Amino acid sequence: MTTILTGRSPAEHGLIGWHQLHGDEIIAPLPLYVRHPAASPSTPDALAASLYVTPPLFDRLDRPATLLIPDFICDTPCSRHHAGQAGRLPYRDFDDAFAQLAARLAQPEPAFHYLYLPQLDTLMHERGPESSDAAALLAKLEVHLARLADHASRHDTAIVITADHGFVSAPAAQWVDVDDIAPLAALLARPLSGETRLAYCHVLPGCITLFIALAQTHLGHACWPLESRPLREAGVFGPGIPHPELARRCGDVILIAKPGWNLRDTLPGERQLQLAGVHAGVTAEEMQIPLIVLRPH
Repeated sequence: MTTILTGRSPAEHGLIGWHQLHGDEIIAPLPLYVRHPAASPSTPDALAASLYVTPPLFDRLDRPATLLIPDFICDTPCSRHHAGQAGRLPYRDFDDAFAQLAARLAQPEPAFHYLYLPQLDTLMHERGPESSDAAALLAKLEVHLARLADHASRHDTAIVITADHGFVSAPAAQWVDVDDIAPLAALLARPLSGETRLAYCHVLPGCITLFIALAQTHLGHACWPLESRPLREAGVFGPGIPHPELARRCGDVILIAKPGWNLRDTLPGERQLQLAGVHAGVTAEEMQIPLIVLRPH
């Protein structure tokens, strides 16, 4: 999402996971909470001020821009920063979102409108991408999009539909608790960060080679353990000038989960994570996203 909202690669904007190292803390960049350490005094506003540094895409457009965002996240620090000078409009549900968007398309002035729809993502995390509930929600969304396309064609408007990732199922029997593997846990300087499908490991000094060997022994069935530096240098986080904290945030070793597997650790006070659907891995289903362009007749 940050790449879409800034027009910059992950290497440049530096937001590279649901959890990531920021200073000496492991935080969640979107909801802005501190995962580790537990007694951190950092506030969401303070984290936002130091974390969100890449200018938003909308400030570089040559026409007015408006973002339609779910009402429960419309005024968060993340939304405020990445909207920039663009207007932010909250919506309640699909009906409200598409009604507001249709009304704006009918206005005569050229403009750019951005509608963010996280509902399918949320449901597929909870029920899985192959669930009947996900299929029903997608069908409902397609009805709204068909109506919007017809409306847009009558108002000289182009529509671009895309996503920020794909999705795969997460079988309950294929979640690995890395913190329960004592030889590996003993070499970690910090809890895991990143994602359950791609985990960043900060290893004790001088232990990278040993950690990778042990990870291959204990986790080789579930992931590919790779040193982070060669991956960064190969450009896997995208082009551009790297964020000054990119190397630290990637850690020393990256565990890339194999198809069907997820990696996790659980800190004191945390609820053990278990999702029905996930993303952030390197399968085609996760990495390939749609790009649908509807041009006015």
